[in-house]
Amino acid sequence: MRAANAGDSLISPAITVRLLEQMTHRPGALKAAPQPAEPLTPRELDVVRRLARGRTNAEIAQDLFLSVSTVKAHLAHIQTKLDVRNRPPASKRACLPTSVRASTASSARH
Repeated sequence: MRAANAGDSLISPAITVRLLEQMTHRPGALKAAPQPAEPLTPRELDVVRRLARGRTNAEIAQDLFLSVSTVKAHLAHIQTKLDVRNRPPASKRACLPTSVRASTASSARH
């Protein structure tokens, strides 16, 4: 309950990482996902890459020198752009080839 309230993953990050690694090493298991309607910003890519590695919101915030609330806001934008409802599908999409691309606009940096 505390993890969910804090916005952290509800399964062990180690399990998530192992599952994603197994999925990426099966021939033909993962195909390119469709492009999001709006590309992720470079900062959102920073966040989603750490998410895919199983990092918690607090760890992502510490890594990127952000507040936890800023990380949560980035995650909300990522989920909207990728059309997913929660963290695990966003992690999975981050591992797929060409599933997420950064916008090139320098104003997109937060």
